[in-house]
Formats: sequence, C-alpha cells, structure tokens
Amino acid sequence: MGISTSGNSDSYVSCITTCIYVYHRFPPLTFLLPSKMFGDALGGYAVAFSTFLLGKWNVSTTCPPARSVSLLFENDADWEHFGDHSSALFFHEPVTGAEAKTICKEHNETLFDVKNLAEISARFSYFQFMGEVDESEQYWAASSGRTCAIKPLQKRDFCVDIPSSDATLPFLCTNSAPHTTSVDTDFSDAPKVDVASKGTVFTGTRDHLAFRFMGIPYAQAPTGPLRFKYSQPWHGDRVDATALKPGCLQFGYFENNNLGVNPWGISEDCLYLNVYTPHIPSESRNEESPKLKPVLFWIHGGGNTYGLGSDLTFDGGPLASRTDTVVVTINYRLDVFGFLALNDDVITGNYALSDKITALQWVKDNIAAFGGDPNRVTISGQSAGGWSVIDLLRSPKAKGLFHRAISQSGGAGTFATPEQAAYMGGPLTSQFCNGTAVERLECLQGIPADNLIKASRKPLAFWPSVKDDVFIFDSPTHQISEGAGSINSVPFLIGFVPDEGQSALGAFPIDLNPDEKDFQLAISKVVGPDVAQKMHDSGLWKTNDEFTPYNATNNAFGNLILTCPAEEMITAAVKSEVFPSLYVYIMRRGYGLPFLNPFNLCTFPVGKPQPYYVCHSADLYPVFGTYHIYSHPVRVKEDIHYTALVQDMWGAFARSGNPNPDKEYLRARGPAYESTLKALEGGWTWPQFTGDGNQELVASLDYPGLTIDDGMPDGKNGRCAFLLQDGMRLF
Repeated sequence: MGISTSGNSDSYVSCITTCIYVYHRFPPLTFLLPSKMFGDALGGYAVAFSTFLLGKWNVSTTCPPARSVSLLFENDADWEHFGDHSSALFFHEPVTGAEAKTICKEHNETLFDVKNLAEISARFSYFQFMGEVDESEQYWAASSGRTCAIKPLQKRDFCVDIPSSDATLPFLCTNSAPHTTSVDTDFSDAPKVDVASKGTVFTGTRDHLAFRFMGIPYAQAPTGPLRFKYSQPWHGDRVDATALKPGCLQFGYFENNNLGVNPWGISEDCLYLNVYTPHIPSESRNEESPKLKPVLFWIHGGGNTYGLGSDLTFDGGPLASRTDTVVVTINYRLDVFGFLALNDDVITGNYALSDKITALQWVKDNIAAFGGDPNRVTISGQSAGGWSVIDLLRSPKAKGLFHRAISQSGGAGTFATPEQAAYMGGPLTSQFCNGTAVERLECLQGIPADNLIKASRKPLAFWPSVKDDVFIFDSPTHQISEGAGSINSVPFLIGFVPDEGQSALGAFPIDLNPDEKDFQLAISKVVGPDVAQKMHDSGLWKTNDEFTPYNATNNAFGNLILTCPAEEMITAAVKSEVFPSLYVYIMRRGYGLPFLNPFNLCTFPVGKPQPYYVCHSADLYPVFGTYHIYSHPVRVKEDIHYTALVQDMWGAFARSGNPNPDKEYLRARGPAYESTLKALEGGWTWPQFTGDGNQELVASLDYPGLTIDDGMPDGKNGRCAFLLQDGMRLF
C-alpha cells in the first residue's frame, strides 16, 4: 500500500507520514531513520535510505511539508448567496513569494487577487482578536498577475512595498472549490487534502466553506461476531474520506432515496463519522498555527429507529465557517441492532450508546489533527439525538470525553429496565432463535440483517436505552436528582420548540387532521380511551377557536413525549445543582423539514410571515444553516438574521459554556455579525436557569424580539403536573 501525495493533491502531510507508515509496517528498520528526517530537510543518506524504503513499498517521494492552512469565507448566513462570495486559503507559515506562487499552483489555485480582499478582510481582524496575527503583518497575494504584499489589517486593498525576493511571508491562495448545494454532490473531482493522525492518513476534500472529511470509520463493522456487541475501534493505514458512506440499517424516510435524502444507502457496516473544519494545522503545531477550535459533536435524531449522520441537513460546512468550530457528525446503530436487550447477561443492549462513546474516543484521539480542541468538545443532538446527549451525561463510560452538552427537543431521554427491554425485544428474536443465551446470540449473529430489520418494522416502534449497570444505571431524572458526582457534570443547554407534537404526530400512522372536532376523540387515537377520558375531565385542554381540538392534541402529545419529562428533569437538576451552569430556551422561529411537515403547517409562505407552527425538527435548519441543500428559499430577511443569531449562540456555548456571544468577538468578526450585535444591543442577556426566588428564566429566541419567559412551557398551568402523574406517562 502506498502513500500518495501527488502534485494534484492538497497535501499537508510531511515526510513524517512516511516515517509513521514505515514504523507501522516495518518497525525494526525505523531506528535507522536519522532524526534529521523530522526537520525541514533530509540528510543525504537519509534521502537515499528513505528512497529505498519508498521504492520497496511504492510510496511517492513527492512529500511536501505539512502547512498550517485556514479556509477563509465570510459566512453572513445568507444561504442563497454563499456561492457568490470569494473564498480563500490562508497559509500561516512564511515562504518566499516564488514559493507561495508554487504552493498555490500545487493545490490547483493561484495567489489571491487583492481586488477581492474586502470579502475576506474581516477574517484578519478576527485573527488579530485571537492574538494570531498583528496589524503590521504582510501577506503574499497577487495584483494584475504579479506577486505582491498586502496589509489587510490596515484596510488596504492594494499592494504595499514589495519586499525583497528572499523575504518570507504568510500567503493567500484562491479557493476555487465549488459550493455544496445538493444532497447528491459528487466530490470525486474536488481538491484533495491529507491529514495524518496516529499512524493513519485521512484523505478528504474541500468545498467553498470548509475542509470536509467524510465517511471516516471510527469502529469496526458491527457484523458477524461483532453484531450485538459493543463497538470496537477501527485501525488502519489509510482512509478515503472524500465521500459520504451508508447509514445504518433502518426503515422509514432514509431506507432508500425515494425522498431524495439518502443516495448513499444503508448497511450494517455503517459506523462512520464526518469532520468539517475551517482549519488544518501543521503537524508541528508551530507558533504560526492558529489555536485549536472548539468541537461540536452532533448526534442525529429519528426515534432510535431512523436517521443518519450523512443527512445533509447536518452538513457541517455552514456551521463550522460561521462559528469557527470543528463539526463532527456520526452514524450509530439503530433499531434492533443498536438497542436489543434480552435480560440474559449476553445480549444486554446499549450498543448504540457504545458506538457514540467509541466515536467520542476517536475525537479525543484524533481531532487535534483536524484543527479541533479535544478539551473543548460539546456533545449535541436533537430529538433522539437529545436522548443520546442525556445518556452520555449519565454514563460513566463517557466521563472525560466531552465538556459541554446541548439537547434540542430531547425530552428527558429514555430508560427501560432489563425486564421491560426483554418484553419489547423477545417476541422479535424468538421467531428466529431460541436456546441458551449464548446459543441465541450465535444464532442471531448468523441471521441475514435484512430479515431482522424487516421483523422489527412495526408502527410506533420504540427502542430505549436500558439499565445494564455498565453504561446506564438509573433513569435520567432520578440519577440527576442525586446531585454532584451522579453524572458527567458539564455546562448544559436544553430547550424546545412550541409545537413539538405537530410534526412528531405526523411521523406516526395516526389518523388525525386539522379539522378534528372533538379533543377527547382525537387524543384517544394517541393515548387510548382511558387516558383520553382523564385528560378531558381535567379541564386543562379546553378548546376554542384558536386552541382547536387539533392544536390541543398536538400540545398534549408534545407534552407527553418531550416537554413535560424534560421540565421534570430540569427541575430536578436545579434542586440538586448537578450542572455547573444550566440554560433553557424555546425557539419561536423555525423552518419545517419537508418530510416532517404534515399538512404543510410547519412553515409560513415566502414573503408572508404569519403565526405558524414551529414544529419538532424546525430548529435544525437554523442551527446548521443548510436550507440551500434542499433549495429552501429565504422567506423574509429575518430568517437570515435568526440563523446567524442561533449559530452565534451555539458557537459561543461551544467556546465557553455560555451561550451569550462576546460582543467584542462579534465586532472582531466584522459586518457579517452585525445582525447579532443589533439583536443584543438593548442589553438582552440569556440568564442561567437557577430557580432562585421561583424565577425560572427561559430564553425566548426569535429575530427580532429576543425576550425572557418566566417559566417553562406548560410548567405553570398545571398540564405538566397532570401528565407526570403515575398512570399518565408514556415513558
């Protein structure tokens, strides 16, 4: 196997990669490699010896030095015009003007033209704010085809005095890589970039907004003898990370590409992650290199039965470029493959949770090579991804692997006893395999995967995490109520959207429609007639022209499955003071996913803002800024400003554990961040949720009009107290 670093590749891998490779393949010879190989030049016999080794293993000798490089793009959150703005590659380490021109050419680029400097100059103000450049610093660029020096921090869009020919400066190259605008984007001809970490070379690519490493295996394929086993780390020499990989086995929206959302397919071999980064450091991490970036680790939702990290709703490019973070998205085992537990000490469940922890361990071990800070990892997820965040908060196996947490519409997580889990999974497996626990495992490991996933297909299928006394020890709320030391205590941000039940109901085969006339009859389709009678008799869901039977049903369902359990958990957290800081929000603006938008009620018409349902999953586009992937238009300009605001808050939390953006930071980021500054100019501050003096302060997020709500949704009107009684809970 060779390590190719051809001239047509963005190769930031130095000859140290060869030494790593040789050590991995033939350790007895590495003692002969002189230490000078690790410097800027090779000694004579080192060249000869390494050439011999390279020839033996057909490794290219074109091994340019690793260089610290940032991808510069001014992301103003206006997704319809991303492709209209300039993008650049900024190489931080100084070289001569001739070398700069050559290096740009090696990456199929040219020196950046000063006429476009205004589009990226704010990035240098930000670098100065971060202490990474100074005002007098000069950079190689081009003007009318000639190499020259510029001083962007002095607001000059023209060349200054040209240094001597042997002067060395950092430099700017163009970035002609196209903007990713569709689900089925083909990256096979895109520029390539190599990153080396822990003996593995990862070949990724770049687009207009970020460097992209897609389809990285973080665990061995969970097939054959590894099915229904905890995930095991993957090791290898080389990874082609230039294309997204299949999702895990499932049924529903992503089991095929009928909806145009999954051209990569599904497979039992699915444990892959994706990395999106604005910066790749040099291997030496020298003083010219920018600081490592915070990491946003995203876990997709889907009820533990569907979804994939390669869903381009979660394309990390826009979020990474706006927040200056490294974004990681993951696949994890779903449905029976990720959650089956039979209460037999052999098939014990929580395989999906083991996947997430293995992925976090991969991040800890490798993310610095991609520009990410392993000591500033924020786990985040929505819906079932929020459940996963809560699982990780309470699992001792995840201790030390993350430093902040965000749960979007994640309720209070899930929990089942071993007996409950076996009651759910036993009938499925008994149609295939019986015998002792070990015999049953061996039998199930040999059953065709398609047979198992087909057998698990049923309406309202639900797979929870299970108490196994390895990963999970107690229910979320009870464990959190035990106080300090009971969980992985980190700053925690949690919240909701107003109409959680609307699109969630649409995901289930329940015969409901907006013209429902009778609340009791409608809610009985969800919870059954006995509970429906109790809800009706409580008088807490009295309907009127605005709070229609349909709206009341949506409210009750959202409260049952998400909002009220989360509020109970939040209250327990406040009482036990288990989190060093706790922030709660409700999002008042959203953009519905096209396949989770029953009756087309989860968004408003273009140009006609009006009261509308802000549905479950309507928070995903504002967080990731990926409307353009699915050709969603800007409805009103406030959508752009709101997306910028949410991303700036999420980025602030990833940096510091506080979602209030630093105003000096926003000013340093330049004009693209003025809308967020404007939203905050009245002195609005997102308060911690402390419960002090019975003040339960919730950030109400919209643009314009940031406000603070006193109390959580339906927390003070009696509905949650009623639904949290024994006999009323769904979970």
